[in-house]
Amino acid sequence: MIYICTNCEKHTNFIPIHVHLLPNEMPPEEYTFARCETCDKPAVFLREDIGIGFDADEYYRMFPAHDRHIGYLLPKVVRASYEEAVRCESSKSWIACVTMVGRALEAVAKDYDPKQRTMFAGLKEMYKNGAISQEIHDWANELRVIRNFGAHASEEKIERQDATEALDFLQAILETLYYMRPKFQKMQARRVKPVT
Repeated sequence: MIYICTNCEKHTNFIPIHVHLLPNEMPPEEYTFARCETCDKPAVFLREDIGIGFDADEYYRMFPAHDRHIGYLLPKVVRASYEEAVRCESSKSWIACVTMVGRALEAVAKDYDPKQRTMFAGLKEMYKNGAISQEIHDWANELRVIRNFGAHASEEKIERQDATEALDFLQAILETLYYMRPKFQKMQARRVKPVT
């Protein structure tokens, strides 16, 4: 498995030493103890089966701790774009990072309404229909602007803080839409008492 080694500070091959499965957890978990092929430093990785198999999830480094991970179900294109943005951030590729943040956001808008041709139109429609709040609309629109600076040749400089903040806000949007909102809806459904 290829991952960033915190000791080597580059992408390197990690050689698995032991894999431990916890199939009864929700979601089921797979822990892999591995060592860096270059410097021999150990690392522990986690993958979760969030309903589509372990191979559909990216490895998440538990030790040494890695800051970003989403452990809930996302649409396939949203997840792929988010994980690519995280890899770009880890590689210090700031322009690529904000571009992938924008791609993830565009995938969210298309997940809501596949007919929309642009991210801007999709976000506007989501706001108009109450799918996102004014605050999330404002966050998403700012991410759209930053993405445009990254995706199109311009003099606008994209720096580490831009990429990190873009990913922070993307994570907050994804958590609200795909984790907290469904969780709240389940809580509401559970608490509804049948009329007798």
